[in-house]
Amino acid sequence: MLAKKLAVLAAAVAVSAPAFADNGNHYGHRHFKHRPVVHHVVHRPVVQHYYYRPAPRPVVVYHQPAPVYHYSSANNGAALLVGAVIGAAIVHSVTMGY
Repeated sequence: MLAKKLAVLAAAVAVSAPAFADNGNHYGHRHFKHRPVVHHVVHRPVVQHYYYRPAPRPVVVYHQPAPVYHYSSANNGAALLVGAVIGAAIVHSVTMGY
């Protein structure tokens, strides 16, 4: 098990090695010269527009009861147990490679 994890780790390092091989030169990327940004502020007179706006209408909210989904059967516990066992078997077979 440990050998498999080490093999996966070694493969990941080998695949990612070209990403670190440029020694910080960032080949393949565009180089931009950074220039300081100059902000110009222009003061303009403020013009206020007055307009008629009617008063807001009252809002009436009707709360509906939440739907209740209820279904009970005598086999619910057994079905839950069988589903958990089948799910555990699937996960075990996938992780162990059987």
